[in-house]
Amino acid sequence: MKIKYLKVMHNANVGDVLDVTDFEANILIKTGVAEEFKEPVKKTAAKAKPKTEEQE
Repeated sequence: MKIKYLKVMHNANVGDVLDVTDFEANILIKTGVAEEFKEPVKKTAAKAKPKTEEQE
């Protein structure tokens, strides 16, 4: 599980994201040292429609 550290620890600084075991993650989350990190979902860019010239 990926976690984001909220406090300075011996192996990480505030804001660091590390992949740890679920057991370790649960302990760190429950003690307030870290929070679960969820990677942002990348949205697929919609293809732009070609502009058509309007005739007058």
